[in-house]
Amino acid sequence: FVKLDSSKEEYGPGPLLLLYNVPSGIEDAEFRDMVEDGAPRATASSAGGVVVRRLMKGDKKESSLLDASLSEALEDIAKQGKEVEGGEAKSLGIIDQFGTIPSPGEEVSASSGSPVLFFSGFSNSEMMDTYRIIASEIYEESGRTLSAACAKAVPNAMNKPLIQVLEEISGDHADAMKMQRKQQQQQQ
Repeated sequence: FVKLDSSKEEYGPGPLLLLYNVPSGIEDAEFRDMVEDGAPRATASSAGGVVVRRLMKGDKKESSLLDASLSEALEDIAKQGKEVEGGEAKSLGIIDQFGTIPSPGEEVSASSGSPVLFFSGFSNSEMMDTYRIIASEIYEESGRTLSAACAKAVPNAMNKPLIQVLEEISGDHADAMKMQRKQQQQQQ
């Protein structure tokens, strides 16, 4: 983990946001609005806006992306986002045609780990503002059962496979949330 105080600068390609294992009930238009509200500078600073990509655990169609290094995956996603053309998609660079939305049988649950909001190329303040907005929506959409993890691109992780990074973050966050619930129950 990296303390945000020690990493004030924007790092990594983007601005882009990976949404890993987020509930399907939150539509792309809602994510666009939440990112615009939380990160107005990032949204306005880039010609294509913020690139947003949904990824799901176990998605076979995404295996080459998930197996790529974090650096390669982020560069590829940023490039794909710049290629998105037309309509609302271009205003925020959300990658509808490349992203995956779980089918009803694949809905995200606490057993599939924590959802992860992974930021690249964001300032810490806009990252945290956007995280708070989206994490709150995920919590409510999941019936108050899912707590999203927040992470950002850092140099030490860039050579690791994307899936390893996302799964480590998801698992560590899920473990921390279990421990927190256990401590709360013991205090009651």
